[in-house]
Amino acid sequence: MASLSFFKLALLTPLLLLVLASSTSSVAQLARLQPKIGCQTQCGDVKVDYPFGIGKRCGRSEHFQLLCKRNDRGRFKTFIRGNTLYDLEVSSISVSEGLARIKNPVSWLCYNRTDGSVTFDYSGANLIQTPFWVSNTRNIFIVIGSNAFAYISLNGTNSGYTAGCVAQKFSKESMVKSSCSGIGCCYATIPIRSKSYAMSFSLLDSNFSSSYSICGYAVLTEVNRFRFSTSYLTTPGSFEKDIVNLSVVLDWTIGNEKCELAQRNITSYACVSSHSTCVDYHGLGYRCSCLHGYGGNPYILHGCQIIKDIQRSVPVPLSK
Repeated sequence: MASLSFFKLALLTPLLLLVLASSTSSVAQLARLQPKIGCQTQCGDVKVDYPFGIGKRCGRSEHFQLLCKRNDRGRFKTFIRGNTLYDLEVSSISVSEGLARIKNPVSWLCYNRTDGSVTFDYSGANLIQTPFWVSNTRNIFIVIGSNAFAYISLNGTNSGYTAGCVAQKFSKESMVKSSCSGIGCCYATIPIRSKSYAMSFSLLDSNFSSSYSICGYAVLTEVNRFRFSTSYLTTPGSFEKDIVNLSVVLDWTIGNEKCELAQRNITSYACVSSHSTCVDYHGLGYRCSCLHGYGGNPYILHGCQIIKDIQRSVPVPLSK
């Protein structure tokens, strides 16, 4: 009987060691996918929460690493890595909403009444090597000018798409305050699945000499924050002044697979907090979210907390 028990133990020992090794490997992998101690969590005005990070091994992967560097005025600003067209400045990132905002790249074309020359600058963004997508529900393509045509070319996972519109020639009488209705201002919607975009600008004619507007603009911007003003057409510099307060909204996903597939690989699955869940995002990947009644960061261990506990941890301002 003793020899039989020993024989069973001898058979089970390698299996137990394999399970233990696998468990240890999973724990080590899980720890590797958590932020290391001492990572920078703020750059200028932008709060950076995991899975994003600043510096080596501070983000979930190199695709989630952001840059923190000084701008021309010596202020620290946050930028997206991997963009090959322009440095894209980040104005905010939300882990709970799965979105980020970046400063607007603007395409423009201006006429010089003195010598008759035309100057221009075309812009865009390339997010292919990043976890970001251009939000089709939160952004809109805007063209401002006199008899001006502009278009935006977008590329996604499978194919390209082009949209554009014509901002018709206007007079002071034809302009409608706060209305982007086609006279001096027009707009176009954009599709889902866009990882990059480029904006081009052209004119239907070059008769600027009799026009109030000597410049035309094309910009992708957050639809809920854009308000058209007739001063953009009549007052030089008015649009440039306001555009600094606008942003492009980006969605982001933690992985490219659906939840069902992601959950099978415990060593890379991102929703590691208790009381967190996985949410498919339009076939583009998945995100993590805290369950109803919980808030916090689902991408870190014990990141989702009961909402009332989170509220208790917030200092209550003293009454005057």
